[in-house]
Parts: sequence; C-alpha cells; structure tokens
Amino acid sequence: MQFHLDIEMKEICNQEILVINNSVDLTEAESLLREGNEQLLVVLKNKKPQMIYMVMGNKAGKSAKIEQIHAYEIIEGTQPLKSVIDMFTRCSVALVVDKKKGPCGFLTHGMLTKLLAVRLEELRQYFLTVLEGSGEIIIITDDQLKALYLNQKAESFYNIKKEDVIGHNLMSFFPSVVLKDVLFSGVPVQESYHQPKPGLYVLINSLPVKAGDRLVGGVSLEQDITRMVNLNKEVTKANSKLSFLQKEIDKIHSDEGKAFSGIHGHSPRLKEVVSVANKVALTNAAVLIRGESGTGKELFARAIHKVSRRRECPFIAINCGAIPPNLFESELFGYDGGAFTGADKKGKKGAFELADGGTLFLDEIGEMQYTMQVKLLRVLQENVFFRVGGAKEVKVNVRIVAATNKDLEKMVEEGVFRRDLYYRLNVVSMEIPPLRERKGDIPELVYEFINEYSQSHNKKVDDISSDLMAAFLKYNWPGNVRELRNIIERLVILTEGNLINKDYLPPLLLEKLKHKTARESQDILLDTATKNVEREIIMKTLRDVRGNKTKAAQVLGIPRSTLYYRLHTLGLLGEE
Repeated sequence: MQFHLDIEMKEICNQEILVINNSVDLTEAESLLREGNEQLLVVLKNKKPQMIYMVMGNKAGKSAKIEQIHAYEIIEGTQPLKSVIDMFTRCSVALVVDKKKGPCGFLTHGMLTKLLAVRLEELRQYFLTVLEGSGEIIIITDDQLKALYLNQKAESFYNIKKEDVIGHNLMSFFPSVVLKDVLFSGVPVQESYHQPKPGLYVLINSLPVKAGDRLVGGVSLEQDITRMVNLNKEVTKANSKLSFLQKEIDKIHSDEGKAFSGIHGHSPRLKEVVSVANKVALTNAAVLIRGESGTGKELFARAIHKVSRRRECPFIAINCGAIPPNLFESELFGYDGGAFTGADKKGKKGAFELADGGTLFLDEIGEMQYTMQVKLLRVLQENVFFRVGGAKEVKVNVRIVAATNKDLEKMVEEGVFRRDLYYRLNVVSMEIPPLRERKGDIPELVYEFINEYSQSHNKKVDDISSDLMAAFLKYNWPGNVRELRNIIERLVILTEGNLINKDYLPPLLLEKLKHKTARESQDILLDTATKNVEREIIMKTLRDVRGNKTKAAQVLGIPRSTLYYRLHTLGLLGEE
C-alpha cells in the first residue's frame, strides 16, 4: 500500500461521477444524479468540462440539494498528490481527468483533509513500529531540548518512565546530554563514545531535525555498549598482566628481540615509530628522536641500542641540559691528570670513551652550547678527539642517538644551533606522539603501571574505577607518559584495597579534572580505546579454534550472530 505523497490522483479520487454532454437536458441530468450513486455531475462541451454540479450533504432522494460548483480546478489523473495540495487554497473541488477517457473522479477539500489524516496516522504507526523495534535507545526532542518521545528501550536502559520525561528539558535528567551541542551547532555527532550516567556507556549518533532550513528538534540514537566496555576493560587488564609477566620473562632470558616490549600502546602513530626504530637499529646511522618531555625518548634510545649489533657494548646517556657549561667538555671527552684544579690525578674517561663500541645517547641536544657543538661535530666526522688537557688523540667508534623537545630547524635559522651538526644528527628522525594524541593507549598503560607498582611496592591493587579511567581519558597529560606513571605510582602506594579511585589524586590534578567540560569526554572514541584490543582478542580466539566461528563465539561468551556482527564492524570478515 502506498502511503507517500507521490501517489497519483487517479488512485485516491472519488470516482462516483456522472458525465453528460451539454445537449442533455440539465433538469433530467439532475434527476439522474439524485436517483443514482454519483456525487458529482460533469457537463461537457466539445468533450471538455463546462460546468460541474455536486450533491451537497447526504442524498435523500428527490430532495437532495444540488449546487453548481464555480471554484474548481482540472487536474490530470497522473499528477501526484503533493502537487495539488496547495491548489485547494484557490478552489474547493478538483476534477480529475484521464487524457484518453476524460473526467474520471473528483476530490474535495474535506476529502483531502481526511485522506491526509489517515495517511499521517499510517505513517505514525509505521515510524512507531520502527522506533520501538530498532533495538536502539531513541530520544526525540524539540529545538529547546524538551523531550517529545522516548522508546521503551530508553525507559528500561535509563530506568525512567516516559511520562516523567516527556514535556521536560532533557538537561534535568542528563546534565551532559550530547544533543544539546547538536541543537546549538546544527552539526550531527556520529558514533561518539559517551558515559551519560555512572556505569552506563553508549555510542551516540545525535542528529538535528530540520523542516527546510528551520531547525525543529533533534534525535538521539544510542547503542548500549556497557557490556562491551566492561568486557574490554577486563581484557585490557588481563592483557596488561600478561604483558607484565612476559616482560619479566624477557628480562630473565635477555631476549634482545623483545627490546621494544617496554613500549606500550597500539596507536598507529606509535606503531609507526617503533617500526622505524626497529629498522634503523640494525644500522650505524645517527638517530634524532623528537618528542615532548615525558614521551619516552630515552626508552626508545635504549631499545634501539638493545636491537643493534652494538648491544653487547655500553649504552651511555648524557643529559646536555643538566651539565654546567664549564664541565661539559670534560664530561663528554674526559680529561688527563692535572688538567685543572681539583681534577683526578689519574685522569678520567669521558662519555665518548665510556661508550666506545656502543651507543652514546645525547638527551636534550638542543641545550648544548654553540662552542661545544663545533667539537662534537669534529668527533662525529673523524671519530677522534682530545681529552681536556691532553695531547694524545683518542680514537673511538660510537653510534650517536640524540633527542630533543625543541624545534631544531627554528634554532638553525636563528643561528643558535649549527646547521652542519643538525644534518649530521638528523640522518634518521622519528617523533614520538604525545599521550594526548594516543589516548586509546591510556587504559593499557594504566594497568601496566598498576601491575608494575603493585609488584614493586608489595600491594594488592589491580583495578581502577570507571569514573577515574574516564577522567584520565579526557585529561590532556602535559607531562605525557611520565606524568601518568608518577600518578599511578602515587595512587598504588596510597590506595587501600584493590580499587584505585579519585580519593588520592594530587589536589592540582583533581582541580584540573573538575574543570574539564563534558564535551571533552564525548570526544573520546571507542574505536581507539577498545576496538584495537577487541580485534586482537577475536583474531587470537579464531586462530586457537582454527577458524571455527561457533567455537570462537562459545569461548568469547557471545552469540554467534554477535561474533559475525563484530567481525563485520571491525573489518575482519575474510581475514580470519
């Protein structure tokens, strides 16, 4: 059955009409109209409608009232209903004609009103069936955020009654409702991870509703992902514990192939940096590691050394920003006995000699004095130097890995960093992304550090509250991984029991978290926070059961249909 406005007029018009030629006596025609079933009399002249008469009210034999209709329009039977609605502002009757057969029916203003009312009710029932049967949480509001409708799924999920909500502003029930921003901006929000209430997690599609260019309201379509989030949380905890144990095993077996096991995360950018580091480690090329403070630049430098052919030789680290300028040369190149007042009579090896055959890590290279840059460049070019106060040339074979959080290119242009040294160090450059750009790795890092410090401090802490994890995910971590590590160590030490919560957060951090907006928490994508872990678990399970999806679903504790759905949404169909 058609219920849209494209239905043709010939399908819906009243076909009870009497058509006569103008040669027929009009009085006789009116008599026929009263006695028959027809409601409309059409008088033709030269096969075209000249006059029309209509029975007014109910027929009552000869007493039925018949009036001539002057305000009428002629429309073709193939015209769609939507094209003639406005016509009834000019007339009260529309005469429907067929190009070949002539007049075939009519439609009055009253008939149109009843027809549209019926169609509207049919549409309403169709949409109600869709809204109630979709399986999603659906809430509809007007442009002022006043609730107009919520389905039974929404009632049961939020434990509210629609009669308590409809007619009221949604902010009274959900202070951080995503739809508020959608109505303000007119821009849809797609697949936004959101925690509307403690312990509840949803994936939201919030859409503005427009009538033409006018905003009339909004629709929130929410998918309940609470079970998935909790499951992924447990999976992340388990993976973190396994990773910690694996790392301990790696230490015992001194497996240099696992040098990067201490670098945790699955973000694409981090994986790319690890891939580059693995490749360059097998060469003797100089490496420049860039990244903000606390991102783990020394961790990467040590990993590069462990993978390299120099791994049996020393790894020496120097912080160029922590050594006083007057001592820098002696720290780097060493000195001969009696080189200066207070010097050891036997002399002392510098960092280059200590690192001979291995790797010298120059952290904060941008802090090195300009005069020292010249001397460093000579060593890099010729592999020789003189100790302070010495006359004998010292030859070394050292691989240089440098790190900085400064813009060296800008420093070169400003003349505070030597251009030739920059090119010598920047053979292979890699940049470690800040933690705020890989927030999906935060859960893994959190549980990794919980396991580490629970072991080292002899504590039984093994979990973190959902609201604190959500707070960690929306915080920007200016101190990066180092800041997160320090916070977790503090919390593990101070926490009583096994669950970490906000009680022992440093006051300054707690204050910062309180001032974060609800909008920030909505921007956390579930894709990066959970889907990477979920993808790995599903693929491992399928490998364990040799691709048997029924067994895999049983192992995962989910229906087989759900497994197919997750394979589809994660883009794994055909890869298992």
